[in-house]
Order: sequence, then structure tokens, then C-alpha cells
Amino acid sequence: MKQYLGAITGLHGDVLQGWAMDPGNPDLRLAVEVYLDHAFVALVRADRQQPADAPGDGFHGFAVQLRPSWLANARHIAARIANHGPWLEGSISLPAPARPGQPDPIATQVQYRGGLKLKGWAWDPEDPARHVALQVREGERLLLTGMADRLHPALANRPTSDHGFDLDLPWELADGKPHELHIETDKGVPLDGSPIRLCLHPEGLSALLQRHWPRCDRPTDDALPLLTRLSMTQEQLFPASVGFAHYPQWHALFQQPQPFKDTPGKVLVVLLGEGDTQAEAISRASLQEQRLPAEQIQTIAPAEADLLDALVRHAPGARLVVPLWRGDRLAAQALDTLLAGFAESGAAWAYADCDQDGSDSAHRNPWLKPAWDETLFYGMDIVSPGSAFASDTLLKAIAYLQQAGLATPPDWHRLLASVVAIRAGAVAHIPQVLYHRRASAPTSPYQALPDARRQAAVQWLAQQRMPGASLELVGGFPALNRVRWPLPAQLPDISLIVPTRDQLALLRPCIEGLLTATDYPALEIIVVDNDSRDPATLAYLDDIAHRGVRVLRYPYPFNYSTINNWAIEQARGSIVGLVNNDIEVLEPGWLKEMLGQLLRPGIGAVGAKLLWPNGMVQHGGVVVGVNGLAAHAGNHLNKDDPGYLGFNRLAREQSAVTAACLLVRKADYQHLGGLDEDRFPVAFNDVDFCLRLGQSGKRLVWTPFAILTHAESASRGQEDTPSKQARAMREQRNFIERWNSCLEPGDACYHPGLSANYVTGPYGGLAIPPRQARVRKRPA
Repeated sequence: MKQYLGAITGLHGDVLQGWAMDPGNPDLRLAVEVYLDHAFVALVRADRQQPADAPGDGFHGFAVQLRPSWLANARHIAARIANHGPWLEGSISLPAPARPGQPDPIATQVQYRGGLKLKGWAWDPEDPARHVALQVREGERLLLTGMADRLHPALANRPTSDHGFDLDLPWELADGKPHELHIETDKGVPLDGSPIRLCLHPEGLSALLQRHWPRCDRPTDDALPLLTRLSMTQEQLFPASVGFAHYPQWHALFQQPQPFKDTPGKVLVVLLGEGDTQAEAISRASLQEQRLPAEQIQTIAPAEADLLDALVRHAPGARLVVPLWRGDRLAAQALDTLLAGFAESGAAWAYADCDQDGSDSAHRNPWLKPAWDETLFYGMDIVSPGSAFASDTLLKAIAYLQQAGLATPPDWHRLLASVVAIRAGAVAHIPQVLYHRRASAPTSPYQALPDARRQAAVQWLAQQRMPGASLELVGGFPALNRVRWPLPAQLPDISLIVPTRDQLALLRPCIEGLLTATDYPALEIIVVDNDSRDPATLAYLDDIAHRGVRVLRYPYPFNYSTINNWAIEQARGSIVGLVNNDIEVLEPGWLKEMLGQLLRPGIGAVGAKLLWPNGMVQHGGVVVGVNGLAAHAGNHLNKDDPGYLGFNRLAREQSAVTAACLLVRKADYQHLGGLDEDRFPVAFNDVDFCLRLGQSGKRLVWTPFAILTHAESASRGQEDTPSKQARAMREQRNFIERWNSCLEPGDACYHPGLSANYVTGPYGGLAIPPRQARVRKRPA
């Protein structure tokens, strides 16, 4: 009989730690099952740092966080080798007695998945409110220190969640050489997962192959194309990232000008805004440094009252019109790159990325932008710095303003709103930093001051799209806007689908919130009972059936896609909503907000802002392509935090949103065949559906103004058994096979220079290397 070694070493707060190994095969990392009161609750791999007195190579340890709500009512903890292996020594009776003179170690986790970022968490069970100090060493050399004082999603179920950390390793480590780093707490305790080993070249394997691979004499023997393709796949599935603090080095490495293209056409540069002669001189100096020949550049500096007249006079002789605010600068390659981008895309107008000049002459605070998103434009203007317009586009926009009687008083915001209103053609995003904001400019859009002229222009634009739309400021951020889209006098019937199996503690607040705390009269609630057995749940289902809720019995194996497809066939509403049974209503207007977004022309589905019970963001939209799959955005934020460029407080388009709370027209849902029951029975069905909806020409919107609580996976649980993990792996493979080739250019709603690393998270840093930076064109 095979002999195993191992033990539970302790419960530290809500983290169970121990170790397990097979002496006959010490290179094997065993799986360990954890039980509370003889009920299986978690599966963990024993591949982390282990106690010093345990045998093996030092990495047969395990640590797993158990929810405090589980521990509160439990009496016994035990663990065993997975798949009916022996039980480990050291089972724990609860409540665990204190051990005098033997303080608990600090419960920690360091996560590293490539690049120069470390994330994780650390807290002290003896003093849970204390923020633990950290240090990172290479040998005896101290590289950096930091504090575990940030929000972390792994701690969302703890009383306090601000014990996470996000550390930027020094750029000097990206030298292509191996490094071993030790991460310790202020008490000298190594973090679980330490040491980490890295060997990083920031340009990536593909670039190294292109630079150093020796060409063979015979083309048939040249393996470079295959190796390059394999390296690109490796970088897609295991991407690396660095923090925004390293943007100066990232910019110097990855924002080098492309080869000059001799593109015909004159460019009219329009100096805008106020500024002294010194500020204007800075802007004009950047024009003198352009690679584009001077004879192709014309510059005008009209007074604001003469802006439209000056454009009417000068724009007809130019191919492009480029606004430049006094004190800002254009990168030396800006004008020729913009001309080439227009020639490539045939767009009506375009915009590039921008950053900010620092006082030390280094580049800072990049605005790495999504492809064109009108929904986001209502909330703030990130397109103007780095924009360019075909001359006939601007002339048509001026004529539209004159026809509408809005040409006076002339200002830039009114003109830009008119450009958006006329939909003259496709809008291109050139994902390169071509514009440098002045050092005194706001570092992020949400830090700007309110501009009454922009407010009036956006209000006018929203009413052009839907009469009755109104604009209001976002609380705490007076430069950001919210549009309230009008609803029809006769509200459409909405059917909300709520699958469940037992879990009364979750189901009751969900249904009561839909019944009594949702301000929407034309509402049908459908609860799909997937074979509940708990008498209390069955009694509650009978009760709500008498209160107008439709209860449909589905006594078959769990398949989330099938359950929802089957229920929607029977739904009476023209609008259907998918709602998880662990959703809880927080404010009555959530459904009207989602409906208002959905009824806008061209919108195919709407997702909500979902919070964990402690107020941290659980779903702030979905970014596709993270580690080749998809990930929720905003998980490290509180609900009121602005997030990157203010995105956490602004309605915006997304390539996908979660089906935990999703609104869609029934006709659109059925036209696409609903959720894919065969390839995605549990996971990725919502992302797959959203991507198919986007392919059909519809746009998807995430709104932060519909806020609900979501106890993620509380109902169906985690992927914590071998069978669940095998099913999850199949769904991941199916997603990659279906979508990776289609998404090679990247998620249009996410910049290719931003991190696609799951540990770092969306908007958590910069990608090294960036993904392919092609011009991204979207309909106006």
C-alpha cells in the first residue's frame, strides 16, 4: 500500500495550513481534500512552502482560506489525500484552543505570474486590524519594501479586506537573467509562495527570436515561423505585466516610432485653449520637430470666437485637421502616423493615446484608450487629446450646427458633439502614444474640473439620440457625467429568470428584493427549481407561487445554459433578464437604469455593477483575452472608487458582461440560440453569448448605475472537486478553440498595452510586451 506523509499544521484565522507528500515520488505535488464536519468543502494542491521540519524539497505545503461563515458553525476540520487517500494527522476541533507562547504565523499569500508585479495578501491573526509591512530581498540585498494595506478580492469574505498588496519590482530585474526573490513580513515570516523565481526580457520571446535566431541556408529548415507562433501563444496564455510606475521605461521601449511613411496630404493643426506665450511656444516647438515635412503642415491659432469661421476657411485645403491645446505637445511621429492611419483605415475621424509630461521630462500617466465608445464619451472626453479629423467631417459637423442654429457661441465641445452626432463614418483608434499633455493638466479625466460648455454639448448630443434624455453629474466627480435615458410611457414586460437548487438563505433575499424592492411594475419573475430537496426551500417556493412568482420545476442534472434557455422559451416578456439566485437588490431603480440603456439604438445587452457583500466590486465588466480567457474588471476596487481613468464610475461598452445579472431582448436571445448548452454548461456561457451578440452587430453596455450585491459562486460553489475541475478545463479549452483566433486583435474595449495577466487583473498594469497594436476601427 502506498505510504503518504503529511499533517495539518494549524488554522490561522480562517486559513488552514499543512503539508502532504509521497515519499516514493517526492516530485509529485499531491491534491488535498478539506472537510468540515465530514462534509467536503475545498480541494487544494500541496505545492507551496512547507514547514522547515517537514521532509521533502520544501514545497509540499498547502494553504486554503475557509469562509468565516463556514467556520462559525463547524465543529471539526480534517483533510486527506484526494481520491480516498489517507487522512492527514492534526485534525482540528473547533473552536481551536489558543496555544500559549506559540503565536500564530501571519496568514499570507504572494502571487506571481510573470513580469515585474507581485500581488497577494498578508494579515496577522493576533492583530487583524494591523497592516503588515513587507520586504523583498534578493540574497542579502533589499530590493523594496511595501505595506499590505490595499483591498484584495481573496479577502472579500473577511471582516476587513484591506490587507492586500501590489508591489512593483525594480525595472533592473528585466535583464533576461534568472533571479530568486524572497518576500517576508515585518516579523521575518516568509510569505506563502515565496521565494519566487523570474527570468524576464520585457520585449518577450517573440522579439528575441526575431532578433537572435540564426537563419538557415534552406528555407525549409527554418523553424522561426513555427517558434514565433508558439512564442506568441505562450505570451497570450501566460502574459507578463509591470506596474504603471514603470511607464517611462515601458514608453521608451515600446513606443518607438514606426518607420516613416511618405503619405500625401496637408495637415492643419489648430491651437486651442488658453495659455501664455510660453505654453504656445512649447506646442509650436513640437510641430517643428515633426517627421512630416514642414510644407505639409499648416498651423492656425484662432480666437475661440473665430474657431468655426477659421475652420471653414482653412480646412478645405487640408486632408486632416488636428487640434492641439496650448502647452501640450505632439510626439515627433504624430502627424505622419495619423496620416498613415487615415490612409489605412479610411475613417472619418480618429484618435490616438496620450500621456503627460513630467517635471523631470519623463512621460507619466498614460491614457491608454478603448476603441470608439459613444456610451463612454457621454461620461467624459478622452478622445480629444490625440484626435484628428478628415476635413470634410469637420465641415459637415459645422454645417449641421449651423442648420440647427447652434453654431454660436462656437466652442470645441459643441463641434466635437456635432461630429459624433452626424455619424460621418467609421472612427479609428490608433493605439500609440502620439500626444503629450502638459505637466499641469489633470493626471486622469476624473480629476478634471467641470466644464459647463461640455455639459451643454453632451446634453444636446444625448437628446439628438433620444429626445427626453437628461444629463447629471456623477457624485464626487464633477467632471464625469451620467445620462438618464428616457423610458417609454408603456413599459415593456420584463421576465427575470432565477435558477435555484435549495440555498434558501440566498434565494429568499434575492426574490424578496425583486418582489418588494424593485421599482418596475411590468415584471414577471420566473424561478426555475432545479430539483430542490430542502423542506424549507420547497415551502418558500410554494409561498412565492401564491404571490405571483412563476415557479417552474426542472428535475434534471444541472446545466446553467439549458435551464435558462428552457425558461426563456416560456417567458412572457419581450425583455428577459438572467439573474443568479445569489443576487440581492440594493436600490429600487436598478432595472429601469438597465432598461434605459438597452432601449438605445444598437444596444444588444446590458450588465450591472455587482458587489461582494463587503462593498468591493465583483463585476465591473468583462475583459476578454486575459490569460487567453476572460476576467472581471474592478475586483480590487470599492464601489465608489474611480478606477482607471474613472471607468468604475462610468457607463461604457464592454465586449462581454456577466449573466449573473444581464438584460437582453428575448428576440435577440432566441435568434442566437441562447446560451451554448453543449460547450458551456456552467462557465463561459455568458461570455460566449455576449461575443456572439457582438458579432451580430449589437453593442453591449455595462452600467455602474445599476448596483446589486452578488455572492459570487455561493450557490453553485467553487471548482473544488476533480469532476468540477475537469469540466471547467473542458469549458476553457472550448472557449479558446472558439474565440482565440477571432480575438487575436484583442478586446476592442480594452487597450492592447494594458495587462492581460489574471493575477494583475484588468487595468492593473502594463503588458510586456504589448499585444499587436493595429488600428482599431469601429462604426460611429
